Amino acid sequence: MEEGRIFVHFFLFGMIAFAAYDGIRVVRRIFPHGIFMISLEDLVYWLVISLCFFLHLCQVNNGKIRGYVLLGSLLGAWIYYSFCSRFVMRYLTEKIHYLKKRLKKFREMTTIKLNKLRKRKKPEESEKEHEKN
Repeated sequence: MEEGRIFVHFFLFGMIAFAAYDGIRVVRRIFPHGIFMISLEDLVYWLVISLCFFLHLCQVNNGKIRGYVLLGSLLGAWIYYSFCSRFVMRYLTEKIHYLKKRLKKFREMTTIKLNKLRKRKKPEESEKEHEKN
């Protein structure tokens, strides 16, 4: 029965690992990158996932690699990709686009207000300079 518990652990690990990659994919959709940055992100992702896999393997199964560990991870990633990824990507992309638009609008409004304040101060400053002379 221990094998079943470990299989479930790594099944969930595979799902979480692919969900993390979806996060990277969403960022790439919102903020396009060049090939160098994409390659660097992928390298960092795989290094982190490999380290997490190894640490989790040591914690759960004393570092022993078994077929059901690999099968659980791959199956979890595949199930997530097949049934969840499309919806998660769409949802996160829409939410981040919405936040990006709101932040842009907020920035524009604050810039307009700051410009108005600067224009009001300029006549006062010129009067003060005139009085000094």
